[in-house]
Amino acid sequence: YSGMGIAALVSFAVLGMVDLSLLAYLFIFYLIAYFVIASLLAAIGAAVNEMREAQSLMGPVMIVLMIPWILWMPISRDPNSTLSVAFSFIPPINTFGMLLRLSSTDPPPAWQVWLSIALGIVFVYIAVWAASRVFRIGLLLTGKPPDFKTLFRSGVGECFVINFVAAI
Repeated sequence: YSGMGIAALVSFAVLGMVDLSLLAYLFIFYLIAYFVIASLLAAIGAAVNEMREAQSLMGPVMIVLMIPWILWMPISRDPNSTLSVAFSFIPPINTFGMLLRLSSTDPPPAWQVWLSIALGIVFVYIAVWAASRVFRIGLLLTGKPPDFKTLFRSGVGECFVINFVAAI
């Protein structure tokens, strides 16, 4: 979509209306969001036996991913409010919140943007690590998906609990 949008802007000779640094930030935040979501879904896939079980685990993940869409209007109306700034630093929703703030008429300071990127990269590392633990414990060691007690004992559950409490 970004490529088609840029091609349309070039064809209508209005590319100057878009700040090109926003496209670089879009690419960075896209990669962060992609790896976080992919690792969460991979962990769910490795932790279940059937699609029914996966669907029940997808609910909480989808709710977390829909929070930025729900808060789109409040963040757009006042991009420097406490709510907007707070959601810019809470992974995994910081990517969308910061992009909304960057595209506003009053963009955030550069240190907030780079701090959000750094927090996103740290969360990517944690999410990929946790997903790899779920995959290793569940599928590679035993050949069957693990139960939640096994996951929690291996440290993955503790990691998720710590991240959830930190996000709140």
